[in-house]
Amino acid sequence: MTQKFLSFSLILFSTILLTGCSIKNSSPVWISPTPTIISESTNKINYPCLKGKTAFDSLSDSGNKMEFQTSSLGKMITSINDIPQGDGKYWQYSIDNKYAEVGADAYQCQGGEIITWELK
Repeated sequence: MTQKFLSFSLILFSTILLTGCSIKNSSPVWISPTPTIISESTNKINYPCLKGKTAFDSLSDSGNKMEFQTSSLGKMITSINDIPQGDGKYWQYSIDNKYAEVGADAYQCQGGEIITWELK
């Protein structure tokens, strides 16, 4: 009886273990908005925008060093990673390759979209 119980337990444990190892999660999960510098020569940075955050918050949370000014229009990024705007170039952001129509502190992320900042 003990041997049958051990055999049954071993088979059950093996089945559970193998079944658990074969489950796949097909949807991507973004843990944190870790930025990627696409090209230092073009000063372009992108990262996933987390649901419920603003584009500004996501940039702030990403670990990049940033500076900004606040005006009646909202927050304007003036420097990212010690690269300041100037000489007619400004930090602009886009959402899934479409330029934003609101300030970064006003855009509410839906989750999964890619935010790109570029000095243009």
